[in-house]
Amino acid sequence: MKTKSFLVLALGLLVSAPLFAQFPAKVDGKYLQNLDANGCALQGYDCVAMFTMPDSTIKGKSEFASSFEGANYWFATAANKATFDAAPAKYAPLYGGFCAIAVSEGNLRPIQVWTHGITDGHLVVNHNAKARKLWLAKPSKHLKQAQEKWPTVSQKDAKYDILHGDETQESLSKTSFEGPVK
Repeated sequence: MKTKSFLVLALGLLVSAPLFAQFPAKVDGKYLQNLDANGCALQGYDCVAMFTMPDSTIKGKSEFASSFEGANYWFATAANKATFDAAPAKYAPLYGGFCAIAVSEGNLRPIQVWTHGITDGHLVVNHNAKARKLWLAKPSKHLKQAQEKWPTVSQKDAKYDILHGDETQESLSKTSFEGPVK
C-alpha cells in the first residue's frame, strides 16, 4: 500500500511539474518576460498584494486577470485587479520578472516568488535566498546597476545565462517559484 501511495504521489508531482515551471520568453518580439505555462508573470501570484501585504505571497485567480507588456497577471481580488489596471507599470515586477541581482550583473536567472521585495517603490524578485541577501545589502545601488543594464539584458536571447554545476536550461525552468520542484 505504501508503494502504491508513493507511486501516485510521484506521478502527481511529475504531471504537475510543468504547471510550476517558468520559461524566459520574448513576447511580441520586444518584451522579455519570465512566464509560466499560462503566460503568467510571477507564476500567477498577486503582485498588488506584494505591495499591500509585503510579507505574504498570495496566489491570484484566473478569473481576475489582466495583461501587461505580453505577460498575464492574476489577482486574488477584483479590487487588486482594478488597482493594477489603473497603473500596471507601478505594480508589475521590474526586469520582466527575472532575478533582479542577476540583471544588475547583466544576466538572466529564474526566480522564487517568496524573494519579492519593494525597492524605491518597485517590485523586484530574486533567484533564491542568497540572491535576495545580496540585493538587500545595497538595494539602491543594485537597482541603479540593474536599471542601467536592463536595456541590454532585455535584448538577449530568451534563455537563462548563468548555469552552475549540473544546471541546464531545462532544470532551471523546472525551478518553481516556491523552490525546486522535487
